[in-house]
Amino acid sequence: MQNDNSRYRQRRSSESYQPFPDFPEHPDYGDDYNENETENRSDRQPKKERPPRKRKKGRVLKILLSIILIAVLLFGVYFSLIIFRIHYTNENPDEESIVAEAGELQSDENVQNVLIFGTDHHDDDEYGRSDSIILLSIDKQNHCLKQTSFLRDIYLTIPGYGEDKLNAAYSYGGPKLAAETIEYNFRIRIDQYAIIDFESFTTIIDALGGIDLHLTYDEVDYIDWQSHKNKQTDTRHELDADSYTYETDEDGNETALVHLNGRQSLWYARDRDSEGSDFDRTSRQRTVINTVFSQLKSSNPITFMHVLCSAAPMITTNMSVGDVVAAAFGSIGYLNYEREEYRVPRGDNFSNSWAGDAAVLTIDDMDYERESLYDFIYHSNDE
Repeated sequence: MQNDNSRYRQRRSSESYQPFPDFPEHPDYGDDYNENETENRSDRQPKKERPPRKRKKGRVLKILLSIILIAVLLFGVYFSLIIFRIHYTNENPDEESIVAEAGELQSDENVQNVLIFGTDHHDDDEYGRSDSIILLSIDKQNHCLKQTSFLRDIYLTIPGYGEDKLNAAYSYGGPKLAAETIEYNFRIRIDQYAIIDFESFTTIIDALGGIDLHLTYDEVDYIDWQSHKNKQTDTRHELDADSYTYETDEDGNETALVHLNGRQSLWYARDRDSEGSDFDRTSRQRTVINTVFSQLKSSNPITFMHVLCSAAPMITTNMSVGDVVAAAFGSIGYLNYEREEYRVPRGDNFSNSWAGDAAVLTIDDMDYERESLYDFIYHSNDE
């Protein structure tokens, strides 16, 4: 065995070692080979385009959804801050006693009646004064907002207090008694009420950047006089009635377009001196409200939310939080509703008289007044 191995080793050592030959730089494929041929072959199948990566699309979609979710959450937080800045009360009119004494109240499931009080609040007076009383009727069937102004000097029955002016009801028992007084005398159901401090009017209008109104010379001068008299300006002629060009309007009045801030607009709404009566003042109040509505309608969402946030702390209502949320979302649609105006007493259905030392308005035909008010609130113009 050992001899065989040694012979094997001798044979291996006697063989000459041949290293691997060098490979040519290009393999020899023949004389007809072209190294660019593989790139130029017409029968080569084009590379298929890769479809867009689903992973990339999914990432973009997630980012968009995240942005939308954050925006919704921020809106929700901001909206909640607005809602909970409002003051809520659970005082409601005692409708059972009203119905028992005065008769069934008129109502309609398609019409929501909200009684709005404009007040000046004083620390030494629990309720302050109710300078304006407006019934806002939201007719959802006919898509119409109807504003009814009640003159504060109407002489009528205040439940539990006898005969007195309408605005005395608010002084005696606040919005609850004032709503009961409207229901008792006019047989119209009041669904909710809202109290708006007059300061909120100035805040809302200032948040909108002011409003433009057509004013007479006397109205402009009245605003200047009140602002100076109450030490709100250093000059007697802030607006300066002489600086405007007046033109005759369709009613024959000479007016000029004047830009008013919140304070000036409030003096205009309170004015019953330049045109001399409470009738004119309620007309001015409706003008301001309609102008604010129109400006809110054309404002952007950020301005709209800013107005609501600014006014919320100055509002007190007997609506529930749910009612306020529903009204807030519905308000965007309400801004597109048609608007109609009305006044109680209607036309010349009243007499100027005296109750003691106070000048009052006595309604001549109460049945006619009730019927006319009912028709305005619950019937459309077509009817």
